[in-house]
Amino acid sequence: VEEQKMSSSTALQPVEVQGGSIMSFDGPRLGAVQLAKMRKIVKPQWHAPWKLMRVISGHEGWVRCLTVDPSNKFFVTGSTDRTIKFWDLATGKRMISLTGHISTIRGLAISKRHPYLYSCAEDKKVLCWDLEANKIVRHYHGHLSGVYCMSLHPSLEVLATGGRDSVVRLWDCRTKS
Repeated sequence: VEEQKMSSSTALQPVEVQGGSIMSFDGPRLGAVQLAKMRKIVKPQWHAPWKLMRVISGHEGWVRCLTVDPSNKFFVTGSTDRTIKFWDLATGKRMISLTGHISTIRGLAISKRHPYLYSCAEDKKVLCWDLEANKIVRHYHGHLSGVYCMSLHPSLEVLATGGRDSVVRLWDCRTKS
């Protein structure tokens, strides 16, 4: 009998919030079903669907990584076919291919300050490519297993790489160490 008094004496009161109103409950806790009935469903605002611009093919293996040039002129892909390919961002046409790794390429990073591309792969190598000469200018040795990710610091000349050897290595890009 006391339970009936509680449930009949409790009241739901509307509370104004931004974008509509919700119900506030004074009294004992409500069950999940009752709360679900009280919730106001917010309908998302409609936007036009994304449009696929183009499909680009050219690698013989899976594309494992990509990066876009800071100037938005080209993008670079790395693949299980052990090649690095440069693509024109506007047309989608292949510009150049680079080879130098002996295993799957897992990470790419383009320097904002210098014409350098950094790549890492499952072959334990971290390479620095000169984009003006299209050749390798530095090798960073130290990982004991495959290198799976990399990132350049936005303001310092530091490259961070992470690998299967369970470590992150920080490299000074100004030197070979």
